[in-house]
Amino acid sequence: MSRTIGFIGLGKMGLPMALNLCRKGFAVLVCSSNPDSQSRVIAEGGGVIGGFQNMAQSCEVIITMVPADQEVLNLYTREGGICDHAGQGLICIDMTSAKGTTKKAIANHIERTGKEITFIDAPVSGGVVGAENGSLTIMAGCAEQELEQVRDILEAMGSNIIYTGEVGCGSNVKMLNQMLNAANTAIAAEVLCISRELGVSDAILSTVVNQSSGGSYVFERNVPRYMMSGQHQPGFRLELMKKDIGLFVDTANEIAGFAPIANLVSQIYQAASNQGYEEENYTVVHKWYEENQ
Repeated sequence: MSRTIGFIGLGKMGLPMALNLCRKGFAVLVCSSNPDSQSRVIAEGGGVIGGFQNMAQSCEVIITMVPADQEVLNLYTREGGICDHAGQGLICIDMTSAKGTTKKAIANHIERTGKEITFIDAPVSGGVVGAENGSLTIMAGCAEQELEQVRDILEAMGSNIIYTGEVGCGSNVKMLNQMLNAANTAIAAEVLCISRELGVSDAILSTVVNQSSGGSYVFERNVPRYMMSGQHQPGFRLELMKKDIGLFVDTANEIAGFAPIANLVSQIYQAASNQGYEEENYTVVHKWYEENQ
């Protein structure tokens, strides 16, 4: 645990992940435009460093957890970015939800620099609660021996570390899982609305579905917690789920894949977003269904 970790991206997911690293005894350095988040890291024993360039030069490991593809590309590949300033032997762990092709592009850029930089693709699943509890599922795309070099770091943030293959595979697996989650949520919301129109009790519907072939993680966990209760506090914001659906749709288009259901689900989430639900939990698509019955 003597390695110094630079952490970039102290958002709703990144902040609790950085705090867990501090609590596990890692030396964590941050450089954030959010003074409150930075102060919380300092309170847990972390420190501040003056700029991402200094971080790349002086830290042994950098973890990045930023909003989307363009932000992570800029961090690593733009002139004056992490790769330009990285010291030899730097390990970079990117935990951003982005396309697998984006992660591969970063790895290819690093290879062209000729520098000895390890790049690990490691997106997460589990939401803010998982980040706070240190119980995230982390999908690692890299060489197997590279995963072992950082397993202790990942285990400080997650309880389920899964090796998925080369760089890009972790992000691809995350994307596929998110598409299933989004589609399952949309159909569960639709079924619940029709069930209520038919006068079926929520309790009976839950009992039957959860013991039958229509059952799913979404119906067992999220339908009663969010949809049946009508409470949609995030959680995982609808705007973020919409972004993740977009990763799947874009990727399917890039490989000329046939994805009519994904495109329909994308339109449903876009419609809910257009109605002003971007900041609520993505299960708020049920509320959109109710209002448009």
